[in-house]
Amino acid sequence: MKSIETIKVLAASVIAVVVMVGIARFSYTPMIPEMVDALGLSTSLVGMLATVNYAGYLTGALLITRISDLGLKVRLYQLGLVVAVVSTVLMGYTTNVWLWSILRFISGLSTSAGMLLGAGLLMGWLIKNNQKSELGVFFSGIGLGIVLTAVVAELIKDAFTWDTQWVIYGLVALVLLVPVWRWMPDYRACALPQTTSKAAREGRSRFIRILQLAYFCAGVGYVVTATFLVAITESMPQLEGNGWLIWLVVGLAATPACWLWDVFSRLWGQWLALYLAYTLNSVSILMLIVNAEMVSVILSAVIYGGSFIGIVSMMLAMVGRVFPENPSRPMSRLTFSYGIAQVLAPAVVGYLADVEGNYTNGLWLTLVVMALGVVVLHLARRMEQRGQGRSAISR
Repeated sequence: MKSIETIKVLAASVIAVVVMVGIARFSYTPMIPEMVDALGLSTSLVGMLATVNYAGYLTGALLITRISDLGLKVRLYQLGLVVAVVSTVLMGYTTNVWLWSILRFISGLSTSAGMLLGAGLLMGWLIKNNQKSELGVFFSGIGLGIVLTAVVAELIKDAFTWDTQWVIYGLVALVLLVPVWRWMPDYRACALPQTTSKAAREGRSRFIRILQLAYFCAGVGYVVTATFLVAITESMPQLEGNGWLIWLVVGLAATPACWLWDVFSRLWGQWLALYLAYTLNSVSILMLIVNAEMVSVILSAVIYGGSFIGIVSMMLAMVGRVFPENPSRPMSRLTFSYGIAQVLAPAVVGYLADVEGNYTNGLWLTLVVMALGVVVLHLARRMEQRGQGRSAISR
């Protein structure tokens, strides 16, 4: 049974993810059709704003790899919470493309703070307080954020104009900040000493580089479905207009999945759990290729939501245990690779879809990349078995 303090810390961390990832980042997805209908935005502008947000996220991940001061990390994490609210609200107070771009960029920065600084700070707190160094509960905030934005979108889309909808999202985020601030622990007291030798650190760094490549492949599998699942849904006559519902299904599947993957990892080992998560993610892509019927798309969304979040949770928790004295740095290195995939893959698959008139070959290419990811993941496991990083990972 977890103590009241532990429950409060975990709850604050999860709600912070809902604010900085769910609202600051994912609210843009249901807002796209609202802004297009009201303002006549072009597809290229919509895509550009999404790319700017990714750029902010990648920039944040890169900056975090350079930060080792714990006090600075805590201050930036708190700033990220405020920025998430402000950047969301202000989207409704302008129609200037440059201001939108700036707001989406800094929103991406806040998302990196929530995902990476938040995960690293929580990992340090868990280790310091002799708790299981697992992040499944933490990353359930991503699924909850998707669910929240999908539900709010459906509740407000007919009653409010696009600009008011942005303000409502921001106000929801502001309300959620109250328990985050009240229950956030003093992370500055959770610093862990540097206890490993230079040779051991170099071995761990080689291990992380292999994982970066495996995580890049997972990023391709994640973003292709995230980008095109709703488009595929809307192209089906029987599901037209229900893209938000499929997005809701993804969130509902992702929310409990993190905790379930933690349980599976404890019972059968983290490597087997990762192999299974990569395989299930591939299956969700394959289902979109072989059968574009309603049941298949919904089942694909369930499997996709449950698998991609498990990969994220288990991979970042793994590297956090490898570098317990500064977990945010390796987490950021992996996330940067994941982010590069998010920039490149949609462009390639989108180009193939434009040329061929369908997503089939792009999805097959994604499956090949995911298969490569499993091979690279196996190489990382072999390296760990030879002793590099073994003690840290087994904590």
